[in-house]
Amino acid sequence: MKVLGKISLAALLLLCAALLIAAGYYFAVTADTKLERGKLVLSDCYAEVFDDAGDKTAEVSFTGSDKKAGLEELPEYVKNAFIAAEDKKFYRHRGLDYARMAKAALKNLGARSFKQGASTISQQLIKNTHLTNEKTLKRKLKEIRLTRKLEKKYSKDEILELYLNTIYFGHGCYGIAGAADYYFSKNVSELTEAEGAMLAAVIRSPGGYSPFNAPERCLSARNRVLSAMRAQGYLSESEYETACKEPLPVKRENAVSAKSYLQCVVRELDGISEIYSPYSFSRGIRIYTYMDARLQEYAENLKTDADRSGKAIVVEDNKTCGITAYFSSEGNIRRQPGSVLKTLAVYAPAMEENMISPCTPIADEKTDFGGYSPSNYKDEYHGFVSVRRALSESMNVPAVKILAKLGSDKSEKYLARMDLPLNEKDRTLSMALGGVSEGFTLPQLTGAYALFANGGVYTPSAFIKKIEDSEGNVLYERHVEKRRVFSEDTAFLINDILKDAAKTGTAKKLASLPFEVCAKTGTCGNEKGNTDAYTIAYTGSHTVGVWMGNADNGLTDITGGGLPCHYAMLLLKRLYGNASPSPLQQPENVEEVLLDKIAYDKYHEVCAASENLPKQFTFLEYFRKGTAPTRNGTEYSAPQIQADLRCKNTTVFIDVCHTEYYRILIKRSEEGNIRVIYDGKAAPYTDTDLKEGKHYEYSITPYYFSDTGERICGDEIILPSVYIRPKSGNESKIGGLDDWWNP
Repeated sequence: MKVLGKISLAALLLLCAALLIAAGYYFAVTADTKLERGKLVLSDCYAEVFDDAGDKTAEVSFTGSDKKAGLEELPEYVKNAFIAAEDKKFYRHRGLDYARMAKAALKNLGARSFKQGASTISQQLIKNTHLTNEKTLKRKLKEIRLTRKLEKKYSKDEILELYLNTIYFGHGCYGIAGAADYYFSKNVSELTEAEGAMLAAVIRSPGGYSPFNAPERCLSARNRVLSAMRAQGYLSESEYETACKEPLPVKRENAVSAKSYLQCVVRELDGISEIYSPYSFSRGIRIYTYMDARLQEYAENLKTDADRSGKAIVVEDNKTCGITAYFSSEGNIRRQPGSVLKTLAVYAPAMEENMISPCTPIADEKTDFGGYSPSNYKDEYHGFVSVRRALSESMNVPAVKILAKLGSDKSEKYLARMDLPLNEKDRTLSMALGGVSEGFTLPQLTGAYALFANGGVYTPSAFIKKIEDSEGNVLYERHVEKRRVFSEDTAFLINDILKDAAKTGTAKKLASLPFEVCAKTGTCGNEKGNTDAYTIAYTGSHTVGVWMGNADNGLTDITGGGLPCHYAMLLLKRLYGNASPSPLQQPENVEEVLLDKIAYDKYHEVCAASENLPKQFTFLEYFRKGTAPTRNGTEYSAPQIQADLRCKNTTVFIDVCHTEYYRILIKRSEEGNIRVIYDGKAAPYTDTDLKEGKHYEYSITPYYFSDTGERICGDEIILPSVYIRPKSGNESKIGGLDDWWNP
């Protein structure tokens, strides 16, 4: 017992020592903490926006930073929405929820990181207004001490009011008064239960739960808050059910989003605030962008008399993957991508998987895929075509055939690596033609195409380069995230095909440009008209995206190869003037191979050209090294023909076939005397220079001339001998009843 007592005493002393050390550390770390009233109230928040040259282009005032709402103005259910969502014990604790903190601490110890915060509303107010967003023990201890000071100095209602007037709601919007105005065009006193719950949900992830950017996630998060309110007794069952049926707000323009580029800057700021605290941006910041001011002005004013719909324009610098110009008359909306998705979802993935090469032949014909029967433009079909032609001319059936073999699941994985996510219901063959439920924005599609100019490496595009506070301290600096999606050789092969699209294919309006350019067009619509028309064109230096359509899905007669292609051409001319863009590079792992055009056109086989094959019967194509054909075509490596002979009276008819590529030499033997009776282009031959009572023998030799002039001969064909009977006898003919072949 004495030993046990000593152990217990030692343990107690150690515990006391640990507590004293912890207390000492706590007071030492938090000694300089000071609760400042001025920080608890937001001043007028603004951001200065600079272009790529460092010139100031705009100043943005954040919504709501100059508006305050008294707690008495809020409906009771709006206050309860935030309490239910963020801190259900708010009115019962003294700023710290020790049970939640202990639970979070255990989880953090298990994970060896600060994943769980367990912050009360009071703690969140302190963290947002007085501290940084770093996850360290020192910062947490300062938060605890300042929270205790806050609770001693202010009442619960005062704390809740300060919290609601400083919290960030996304889209450059601080405080509940500004949020009510921005999202619902209402005063706070007019908010409904569903609207209050949505605002309480949005603050968890302003970018991720935005009703405008992610409506499905927002709706789910809002309804979870409503469910918590019901569970905690703030809503009845009928009130809960009614609130869940209320629709989300519809996006409207405001002062911040009056200009397209600024709208995207503010939206990107929301994404940055998911990593960097938006409260570090709330006291005046400088935002440095990739904007080319002159190009931006040109894009905003680009129009023709042929404009018959809204439009959007994106120009991306391939080196930085920064957006240098952006304009949209319809907002940064998601649209069906149409045929521009063929390259990304079908051809490039299939090429990466070694399923196809540019010259792989595919039958373009009306096909039923288990009930899905896509049609080509104008319902025209072309028989066997190459992958090169199918993509450059944007044929539908070949794209669906390739996806059917590739599989939509595999295609989806490639799209995800380009930040083009799909829903589960999109995993159908119609995806090959751009049939996806939610669609994509033009910057998303343009950024995905830029990877081909960058050798198969994808980098998420961006508007913001850097953010500084008003004193020049860097708050955020973009770090370029590179992600390989396709190999260099796949990127090159796609580039080479899309050069054809810009020369002779659907984007041939770009053919007049004096430099190499790749392009893909796309059109969505039905028999009544079109809803979306695209051209995405790129060089080694820039990628340009143009979309035309209407946000309300109003119909137009514009196609991707029409006005959007014309605008892309004008933008590319403006970009380079008399200069030229960087060339697209050919990787070492790609080779150009001479192929047999006869075998390809006649038998739909990809064969290497034989050594003596004339150039007029060859064509060049690129292959990934190690995948080019090694077998030669046979038409010219060993010339062969078929021939038949028939005789009537004193005339011999010689018919030949498989001769369209050769010349023939016909010899006739008469009683041992051999002479050439025909030497020329292969064709049926008639011999009338025959005498009665004579025997004749014929032979035919096919041949052709190589490009060096050498005569290349095939095997000599010996035809049956012929005897011309005197007129007193029966007529001599092949296949008759007489033994005409005997003397």
